[in-house]
Amino acid sequence: MVFDVLSSVVPTPEAFGYAEMTLARLRGYQQHFGSPRDKIPLAGDSATQQRVMEESYQRGVGMCPDEERFMAMLDDGDVATAVIYTEMYETSLGVKSGSNDDVAKYVARHPDRLLGLGGVDPWKDDAVDEVHRLANDLGLRGVVVSPFKQKLLPAEARMARVFSACEKLGIPVFLHSGINWWVDTTYEIGHPRHLDELASSFPDLKIVCLHAGWPWVSDMVMVAWRHANVYLDISAHRPSHMPKDESGWGPLLYWGDRVLSDRIVFGSTWTLMSSTPAELAGEVRALPLKDATIDKWLSGNARRLFGME
Repeated sequence: MVFDVLSSVVPTPEAFGYAEMTLARLRGYQQHFGSPRDKIPLAGDSATQQRVMEESYQRGVGMCPDEERFMAMLDDGDVATAVIYTEMYETSLGVKSGSNDDVAKYVARHPDRLLGLGGVDPWKDDAVDEVHRLANDLGLRGVVVSPFKQKLLPAEARMARVFSACEKLGIPVFLHSGINWWVDTTYEIGHPRHLDELASSFPDLKIVCLHAGWPWVSDMVMVAWRHANVYLDISAHRPSHMPKDESGWGPLLYWGDRVLSDRIVFGSTWTLMSSTPAELAGEVRALPLKDATIDKWLSGNARRLFGME
């Protein structure tokens, strides 16, 4: 059975629409993800970008699976537990997103199958209050934050107050790490050195480093080795590419089959990958890893992360 720690944004037409609009706002993302025939030229002026964002919203609405289809997709992938989520970045990006309440309502219809992660806008004065609300009132199991979307380093004060609240509540933070494809900001903001500082400052906070810090995988592996509270997620990358020479994933495959085998988790982000959880989990099963390690990556580590065993 599979535990997908980052399946997709909450599957409602509005949330899918906003998610695609966000990719259009982050110039470079739609040019990186998706099949070659679907790639969209990089918008060079504000009017063109606004048009692309509006078109992207409608495309996202059309991409959203209905509830029956979404659950069937999980069945096809042997997914016992899937995590759906939202992020909040309206202050920094000017784009809305699915609400924490929407995530909670969707999870409540399938409590035996789904977990929810919430979003918090660190620029808002009520950010800490929202962390408490999403955990205590809505029953969401963690927070998702992408520092590059906020144009904030992880250790900056606005972010730190969110992490402190999560640490006190005992809920994990899912934090973007590694490269970002937004050409209007620096990619260095996702370097693992910033997460090393964060893990030292909040030793009781479980930090899930999304995308395993690629292309700085060696650095990310060392951060996880240094800090027992750090987990590495492999979403937004094709596992089938990992064994290839020069892919940059060698350190994760080597150390993730040894001293870090208990701290790698599987997230599909199937919408970004134009794939399905079944295909992506199948690629993990084909990796040159011990059978016991594959079981940990696909399920056991995530269950422990969420306190389910």
